[in-house]
Amino acid sequence: MALEIERRFLVRKDVRHLCRHGVRILQGYLPSDGTNTVRVRIAEGHATLTVKSRKRGACRDEVEHPLALDFARQLLLHRCEGRVIEKTRYRHCQDGLCWEIDIFHGENDGLVIAEVELDAPDQAVPLPDWIGAEVTTLRAYGNSALSRAPIRRWSAAAA
Repeated sequence: MALEIERRFLVRKDVRHLCRHGVRILQGYLPSDGTNTVRVRIAEGHATLTVKSRKRGACRDEVEHPLALDFARQLLLHRCEGRVIEKTRYRHCQDGLCWEIDIFHGENDGLVIAEVELDAPDQAVPLPDWIGAEVTTLRAYGNSALSRAPIRRWSAAAA
């Protein structure tokens, strides 16, 4: 089992000039007991099943296995219960770190989140000027939560 250490941030400036050669990602979430998140992802003609533990700060355990593409499509269609998100992911390296910039589509259109994977929880992260508020520990900005409660529904819920 691998340990994932990542920090996530809102993007506060237009970063289209940094976004070249994106990868379209379709991912859905299987029902779970709340202890783990179980994700099905299709990207670049490949499919994976990922199980992630609850976050402990910026850390959590992660296990990933390849899936047959047809089986992954069936899971997304019939078992994710509509909990599916679409995004395009771009990679941008800066100051010795590789940032993943996710531009969301559909019900989360307009949301842009940048994440960076780290070697240690206390690793220093020089923040580029296009980085906004940190959302690492805010559950509402997690992909699983966004599949259940997309940002387009946030303002309607507050009204």
